[in-house]
Amino acid sequence: MTARIKRSVLRLSIPLKEPFVTSTGVVSARELLLLRLESSDGTVGYGEAAPFEPYDGVPLERAIAALSGGGGRRPPQARAAEEIARLDLEARQEERPLAEPVRDALPVNLTLPAGPPGEVAERAREGLRAGYACFKVKVGLPEDSERVAAVREAVGPWPALRVDANRAWTVDEAVAHIRELEQYDLEFVEQPCRSLDELRQVRGRVSTPIAADESVASARAVRRAVEAEACDVVNVKLASAGGFKPAREALRLARAKGLGAFLSSTLDGPWGIAAALQLAAAEDLQLACGLATLELFDSPLARLLPAPVNGTLKVPSGPGLGVELDEALLVEALTKNGDDRS
Repeated sequence: MTARIKRSVLRLSIPLKEPFVTSTGVVSARELLLLRLESSDGTVGYGEAAPFEPYDGVPLERAIAALSGGGGRRPPQARAAEEIARLDLEARQEERPLAEPVRDALPVNLTLPAGPPGEVAERAREGLRAGYACFKVKVGLPEDSERVAAVREAVGPWPALRVDANRAWTVDEAVAHIRELEQYDLEFVEQPCRSLDELRQVRGRVSTPIAADESVASARAVRRAVEAEACDVVNVKLASAGGFKPAREALRLARAKGLGAFLSSTLDGPWGIAAALQLAAAEDLQLACGLATLELFDSPLARLLPAPVNGTLKVPSGPGLGVELDEALLVEALTKNGDDRS
């Protein structure tokens, strides 16, 4: 890669079509950072830093400081942006995709935010008509049973149905709620409690498979989960793992140890989604991935990648991430003081 690199950090705010409700709170717009690297030959590479404090405890300001040359330990989201921007730049210069995908499309789940059961069920019906075969319902809030029952009734018996509590329950609460929800034929329950030990206890008392998400941000954490027999499935996120290569290591370790594995996002932008799609396709993941979240945004940036078709997402073929950007689109998403050159 050319030695002379110009870099800038853009702070973006991308509005959602409607508030996204989970047990961790309500989100109306997604703030994230975009690292832009430009080589002396004019090639540009992008990497996205997508900390989400309600989920990972990392304030956006910490990632800004790390990407802008501040001291201290860099959060994984900043490391991910650095790595993926560099890989994107290198791959664009070599006119190849960032990864080596072995598939050109991947199945994805439709994520259903928490809400009144009737409204959530109607979104599920729309997803079924659009060809989705896997649905994820956010739980850990009032009316969980009614909401999950309404979705199962709306989609019928054959689509896969997952629920995600985002660490909302104690062990006893999780066991009680999961036993109540098991009648709806769940594929798995994602992160019902906070710690791996709590997941292990829940797993021993219910029949539905348990998926770990927040507890398995790295390959080291996946190894701990395996040793503790805490889960059956892992949900890996590029941002939380610290980038493409650490996420790949976590996926490979999980699968080698007999766990199911998939990738998802925390309402990432198109650059994070593109990187995750290329990784999932390179690793030939079979479980539906949680990457169909750009549809939740009300922004032209959400249309930089093709929309899902029949419950699948096309894998970008490159060059690099395969996200072709008219940088004028960034202007409306820039927050005040959102362009820091370094």
